[in-house]
Amino acid sequence: MKVFKTKKRLATLLTVLSLVVISFALYGCAKKSTPSTSVKKKTVAPAKAVVKAKKTSSKVVVAKSTPKSTLKTKNLEPAAMKIIKDQSCMSCHVINGKGGSIGPNLSKEGTKGHSIHWLEVQINTPKVHSPNTMMPNHNLNPVQLETVAEYLDSLK
Repeated sequence: MKVFKTKKRLATLLTVLSLVVISFALYGCAKKSTPSTSVKKKTVAPAKAVVKAKKTSSKVVVAKSTPKSTLKTKNLEPAAMKIIKDQSCMSCHVINGKGGSIGPNLSKEGTKGHSIHWLEVQINTPKVHSPNTMMPNHNLNPVQLETVAEYLDSLK
């Protein structure tokens, strides 16, 4: 019986803490008085192909490289999918036609308009957004969290 009361108190405390954090976040966004209190959204500049010119004897050879954003996405997918598989995310979520059906389909997550920060919060502490969710906290380290959130944001 004591264990039940302790868990109930802990759940109540976590709910109150979550509400306080959300309140501060909303107040900081509305205030906009100092950069430290406002939430900044990462923006990505449009990718441009890098052109390298190299002179060999009498000829000029021009080589186009792949845009940086494409390279980042290609390198991001294997790393993100490894984390997603290690965390068993696909037992509940569908990604690119594979996975479970308990949770939402994440195949087009990038079209839903969520920020990277929103995705990071959803992955590590989903009860902040939906207190009754069945999704567990994943407690990923910052690098893993950013990798998965950016990958999900790239799915369009």
